[in-house]
Amino acid sequence: MLSIDKDSFITDLIDLLGPENVVFDEIALQKYTIDRYQRIYTPFMVIKLTDPIQLKRLNFILRRYKIGSINPRGFGYSINLGAYSEDLIIDLTLVNNKMDINIQSSIVTAQAGMDFNELQNKLMEQGFQIPIEPILKGTLGGFIASGGIGYGSFRYGSILNILRNTAVFLSNGQIIQTGMQSVPPFSSGYNLNGLICGSEGYFGIIIEAILEIFPVPEDSLNLLVSPRQGVEISELTTTLSHFSSISNICIYKSILDNNTADVQILLRLEGFSKTINADKVRIGEMEEINLLDNDRANILWENRILDFPQIPDSSAIVEAIIPITYLTQFFTFWETFDSPAFFGILTNVGTILLYVFLPNDLSESRRTEILAEFIEKAKEFQAYPPTIGNSLREFVEKCYPNLDILKELKPVFDKEAILKSQELSF
Repeated sequence: MLSIDKDSFITDLIDLLGPENVVFDEIALQKYTIDRYQRIYTPFMVIKLTDPIQLKRLNFILRRYKIGSINPRGFGYSINLGAYSEDLIIDLTLVNNKMDINIQSSIVTAQAGMDFNELQNKLMEQGFQIPIEPILKGTLGGFIASGGIGYGSFRYGSILNILRNTAVFLSNGQIIQTGMQSVPPFSSGYNLNGLICGSEGYFGIIIEAILEIFPVPEDSLNLLVSPRQGVEISELTTTLSHFSSISNICIYKSILDNNTADVQILLRLEGFSKTINADKVRIGEMEEINLLDNDRANILWENRILDFPQIPDSSAIVEAIIPITYLTQFFTFWETFDSPAFFGILTNVGTILLYVFLPNDLSESRRTEILAEFIEKAKEFQAYPPTIGNSLREFVEKCYPNLDILKELKPVFDKEAILKSQELSF
């Protein structure tokens, strides 16, 4: 951060946002300092927006004081690096007032700071839902920025598949629309949603989004099962994926239930009652599994979106997407390190998003040793992070081979390099 007249800077921000929305006291900044890896990033300052209209004047203030980098943040529950910074943090959790449900067009428009649970509950009151939900509690904008993979991804993919449009504030003071409300995802036409979804704020600040919504299913059922001894989990999940009513498959050990010693699988079935009942009978007849307590399955599903109290007190969390065929090797590798807890969801028939929670009593040297060895093994497991923030250049080169076109877009996105310290370069 450049040397500035901090008092004048704070005064201008307070004039714009109010004293309650400018955080610069060292004690108050502590809640923004530590990520889930226990690394400390003390921000220069935290400012809280209450209305997107404040962004244009804020941008003028940042330019006046030559602030080099800012970092957008939602609830800060992400275990990725995007929510933590030593730069100026813009907290968007108060940008949550606008929500419009268009039942006729089956879309919802909501501001980025809205609690995803609250948004989902309001939709369900109208008989609709967003079929993809985050694993960790957070905001709508944070879910989109971190890749949008969660419950329901097994059937529907990532949030990108139902994302019609985002309103994004750029570093040059412009607000652009990355898609079109009337054009479904992946249709022919103007669409930059793929640049924003999963980019962790590198290209701009998401302030609003338009998503497709779906009617709440006619019926649903939760089943909790455990694989019998000798059954390969990868083969079992492949078999389960053939049941048409299954919308989500969770795999966990010692997470969501402290008494769970062995790997268990939580199945969510949704659709027509006739189909669900037929699948329930067939699943119950499978020789590879044991059916467990159905009441507990319902409790686990009700508490599926994880908050800090539900997460094991851990010294580190490793997050990765791996092919299901490598699942046994992945578990075997981690079981050698102090029996950590696991939690994962199938993102499709072939891949699974996994969280590994390492025990809190690990020494610093032991934790470093484990993480270093995993990084070495990651390619062997074909593991990769679910967001692109830590490997942006590789992502762009892989997904946008026509770099000449992207180079023309680049000045629009980071002309002043104000949104992130790490510039996108070619």
